[in-house]
Amino acid sequence: MDEKRWAAAVCGSLAGAMLWGTAVFAEETHQVESGDTLWRISQKYEASVTQLKLWNDLPTNVINVGQQLIVDKTKNSTIEDSDSPSSSSARTYTVKSGDSLWAIANKHGMSVSALMNLNHLSSATIYPNQKLKVSRSSSPEDSVSSSNLTTPEPVSSFSSTSLLKEAKKYLGTPYQWGGESPSGFDCSGFLQYVFAKEGIRIPRTVASIYTHSSLESVSHSNRQPGDIVFFETYKPGASHAGIYLGNNQFIHSGSTYGISIATLTSNYWSSRYIETKRIMN
Repeated sequence: MDEKRWAAAVCGSLAGAMLWGTAVFAEETHQVESGDTLWRISQKYEASVTQLKLWNDLPTNVINVGQQLIVDKTKNSTIEDSDSPSSSSARTYTVKSGDSLWAIANKHGMSVSALMNLNHLSSATIYPNQKLKVSRSSSPEDSVSSSNLTTPEPVSSFSSTSLLKEAKKYLGTPYQWGGESPSGFDCSGFLQYVFAKEGIRIPRTVASIYTHSSLESVSHSNRQPGDIVFFETYKPGASHAGIYLGNNQFIHSGSTYGISIATLTSNYWSSRYIETKRIMN
């Protein structure tokens, strides 16, 4: 082997060794065109508006024509190190397009907080092809059974007055993607938390609440305080929900104002309204 080939072989070996167990980030960008909005771009590239804002350090939804935006930030592990300290107590899951921490946690019988802690995640943002550790043997307070997350318990009775009083305690609480506690809620986390306070378990995501068999549709004229109102916002189908208060008002966790009261008859919510449902006895 001549000197040049020998040097190339050595460099290649060193590069391979350096990449062992490391990750490579690939980014795809989009140049903003006239008429673009973050929501339209998020639909085109199958990313959430929240992801786009995080990837591009955007404090608001304002974007400018000609601006370059990162629209896909994929983390690909070159080689998985099976001798990592946690490999004996955890398996790995490869994130797929459309996955959320909720779906992954539910699938593996974990809480979102346990999943984030296991993977040292500082936010709920995940990327396609990302490797996540799952199914660690966790303590009772860390784990949430999948049945608790997907199946409401039978409801003998509950007081809508008490439910609404509980919900209003958190007015002003900031919105937090993935939030499920009084330090910060997303919309379904807020619903699950408040209903749980009344002894009622409901699924963790808006889509699964909407389709669950324990809820029945009610007409506009028959809405009652304590019903759940559903909306189509950032993706097709039910993707946002709140608790009906009466007089065309509902309380919800919105990305702009956090826990707040909104009006069904406003232009924004009336155009996105889908249906009202009620948890049946």
